[in-house]
Amino acid sequence: MSKKINSPDSNYTQQIKNIIEVVFPKDSGFGSVYEDARHYFGVTPSLIDEIRQLKARIDDYQAADKNTPLVDELKRKLKTCRAKLEDERIARLHRIRQIALQILELSEGDTYEETQHLSAKFLGTIMLTTRGAVPNFQRYHQRLKPLYKVVLGLRLTDKLIADEIISHPYLFNYREALSRYQGNRHWRERWQEEVAIPLVMGALLQDIGLQSPTALDILHGEDRDKDEFRVLDNDERKRLLKLNYHYTLDYLKNGLGIPGYVGNDRTERDAFIARHKAANEFMIEVVKDAFVSKSGIGELLKIPQIYVSILLSTKPDYSRKSLPKGYMLIEQLAKKGSLNAALAEAFIKIVGYFPQGFGITYIPRNEKGFEREQYECAIVTQLNPEHPAEPVCRAVTRNLTYISSGGDEVIRRSSNLFFPANRKKLMRIGRERLQEIMSLLSKDFNPEDVDELIPSYWEPSNFFATKKHQNLWNKG
Repeated sequence: MSKKINSPDSNYTQQIKNIIEVVFPKDSGFGSVYEDARHYFGVTPSLIDEIRQLKARIDDYQAADKNTPLVDELKRKLKTCRAKLEDERIARLHRIRQIALQILELSEGDTYEETQHLSAKFLGTIMLTTRGAVPNFQRYHQRLKPLYKVVLGLRLTDKLIADEIISHPYLFNYREALSRYQGNRHWRERWQEEVAIPLVMGALLQDIGLQSPTALDILHGEDRDKDEFRVLDNDERKRLLKLNYHYTLDYLKNGLGIPGYVGNDRTERDAFIARHKAANEFMIEVVKDAFVSKSGIGELLKIPQIYVSILLSTKPDYSRKSLPKGYMLIEQLAKKGSLNAALAEAFIKIVGYFPQGFGITYIPRNEKGFEREQYECAIVTQLNPEHPAEPVCRAVTRNLTYISSGGDEVIRRSSNLFFPANRKKLMRIGRERLQEIMSLLSKDFNPEDVDELIPSYWEPSNFFATKKHQNLWNKG
């Protein structure tokens, strides 16, 4: 009988970590979306060349009317190579579709409320597995970005439909998709197959062209001696953008394509092909427009991508304190006309000012509603705050001692220590009391630093690393 191994994580957290590995793994060799792409870019071209050469040789023989046994052998080889090419394509497509279904299972529920709850849980769990600007944080952030974008893109699409701001002809046909939250199985299936899966695949593969050998040579250097996260010069950046665009679209069109039909019904087959062809064309258009910004549909990916560039930044000056600036960047770009104002506003309503998993420090209130002379810690755990500056959080300390049974509460702007005016309130309670509070929170606290260390936020990764603290989204 095998010995049961206790996981250091909850079942849900482990599922998220498993998905990270099958999308963009830390180590290669185990099968993943990104490995599939590297294989396609690096190895498949030689198979395609072999097919072309075999076909050319067969055509030459047949043109010369030489039907020798060699032609039959060449035809057998050609058939084998074509079958291998198609099998590899189907395997890649099957893998990413299965991952898309797993993501939807973890981030969507039967009702609107459950979907918002699960999406917040998905995003928060991803953020809480990060640890700030620790060694090699850039590589880990890079691996998380595709998954974080996926869920934001799905929720933005839902909101676009709910707010009736659809102008795209394909999406307009799915304006009844929200009826899936009222138990409409027809629309649940159509949403999943014809909208959600194409969007998930598009978000995961938006920058897959960067896995091509030519792009990797620019990022890492031909001798693999360059830092891929360095600031690129203007020429490198332009070349990389062109390569990313070219190879990403090549992968979507030729590396994946549509599923194969299984069956003998011609009418059913034609309907199957038409359905998947339309969904595939929608996915390609969304990704393409995220690059070229013509129709505007690409902003379903572009807005989350810009937001994630702040939350999961790979810049060396990355700081947790900058995370709430994600919404500000979206807001500024919308004001400049670089983003659709209605979509940007809808997005900010979803995420608020403080991202999921962000550590909030706040001044609690007593039973009579008066502020107490201390602060507590909380974690942002819900989307769609009523007021963007007032996040819905799970309280995780009581008298600055960690608890795993805290309740949900809206942190008022007037209590949130992220805002400088509120930090000044704590300065009025006296240095001795403030030193006592700070020493409870941090073992490394230096009393001499009290004036600089009134915390505008806190780092919750160590708290979340404990399995019993990972159930922040329970409804108890």
